[in-house]
Amino acid sequence: MILIQSCGGISSIYNFNYPLTSEIAKAKSSPLIVKIPNGWSAIEDNECKCTDLWLVKDDYSATLNFVALNLDSLTSNDIRNDEINSLVRISKANIKAKYGNEVKEFTKDEKFEINKNKFAAYEYLDEKMRNIRVVILRSGKQFYEFSAIPIKTRNLNDLFNTQNSVLVSINH
Repeated sequence: MILIQSCGGISSIYNFNYPLTSEIAKAKSSPLIVKIPNGWSAIEDNECKCTDLWLVKDDYSATLNFVALNLDSLTSNDIRNDEINSLVRISKANIKAKYGNEVKEFTKDEKFEINKNKFAAYEYLDEKMRNIRVVILRSGKQFYEFSAIPIKTRNLNDLFNTQNSVLVSINH
């Protein structure tokens, strides 16, 4: 795990300085509310209804997706003592199940805190060789995978900084 210590606790390897608008977006299944980044829009997932909150860059070069992790009661009880680390393992197992051998490795594992909220993140290459960053978080009683997905952008630092800035804006 990569841990970077900062004055206010444990910080991410990416910045939190992408400008946000005063507009908010609300999740479907929880009280999760975030500010929308400058140059981004919130849209509705009309196809699979699997994305709880979906932000798209105005030029369609990247997306930020909050997908609820739905756990059965047995799994919820099993992870109670180590929620974030357990959810990272579950999330990675789901990705391996989805992409199989096309996922070679998970990289840049990190844990960090924002406003006393704990997060874990990792990166991987999907079947299209896109470098995707997933942040695991809790909002109220709901857990989420918050994925930053580059569609056309090559500026991953900017995308992942935007993702972190949205995390700062979370209103539980």
